Amino acid sequence: MRPEVFTLCKAAVVEHGALSILSAFDRLQVPALPHVLPHCSVAVRIRFDRIEEGEHELKIHFIDSDGKPLINPLQGRLGVRFAEGSRSSTVSLVVDVNNLSIPAAGEYSIDVAVDSVQLASIPLQVIHRPPQKG
Repeated sequence: MRPEVFTLCKAAVVEHGALSILSAFDRLQVPALPHVLPHCSVAVRIRFDRIEEGEHELKIHFIDSDGKPLINPLQGRLGVRFAEGSRSSTVSLVVDVNNLSIPAAGEYSIDVAVDSVQLASIPLQVIHRPPQKG
């Protein structure tokens, strides 16, 4: 199995197996801390080989630079099925996150694991940029 897409974005949707992503980002400039991000999505597309057909456990972790979780891990099950004659198959999914509390500026990480094996990690850099007084 290997990730083809793993990104943090403003929104995403899977329709008829197609993954659509709006505004992928890895940096936030915030006017005050702590900051609450009202909504974001994690978009994932993973390619599986025929031998990996079946059920798999997915976990997504949001962690700070010390390895402490920002939220509880997001968990789910993936059912990987293959069309007749196919050598590989993809699973696309979107996980929506609401009211993500970010306590401080710095670098965070979003990690995805399948069956307890980490597949990918993406950074999220949070920069405190107070409004300029005019």
